[in-house]
Amino acid sequence: MVLLGAVFMKFFSSSLPVINRLLLVLLMALSMAALAQSNSESWKVFGKLSNSTIYIQEKSIEKIGPFLKVWILQDYLAQRMGPNDEPYRSAITLIQFDCQEKKSQKLNSQGFIEPMGKGRFIDLTESDPPWIDLPVDSVGFHIIETFCASTK
Repeated sequence: MVLLGAVFMKFFSSSLPVINRLLLVLLMALSMAALAQSNSESWKVFGKLSNSTIYIQEKSIEKIGPFLKVWILQDYLAQRMGPNDEPYRSAITLIQFDCQEKKSQKLNSQGFIEPMGKGRFIDLTESDPPWIDLPVDSVGFHIIETFCASTK
């Protein structure tokens, strides 16, 4: 059994970068699924756009220095298409905001085939997502105004 464990560890340590990435993706997917399937009462309406309703999960807001991390659920009025032409009706995204520079960056994003983050999901996460300047009238700018000063 010890020998089998040593062989197992040697195999995985030689493939560590790939395994770490797969485990990270799996962990993020599981956390997204748990977040999506959590009580819908935990999502609070933050705003409405012409094509969607924006919800945030206030309990998940985390502030580290000048940065704010917020889980956002966007419920679309009409079906959208993902990068591989897969349809989705809602998306749950972890967004990092720079409170000082008034910018945002998507850290993780999953599209769901049903409203309110339910049903099968597809990965919408970009590799190396850019920082985006937030217009004054944007939802992201209002999130910064609302939570950057008040969240400790």
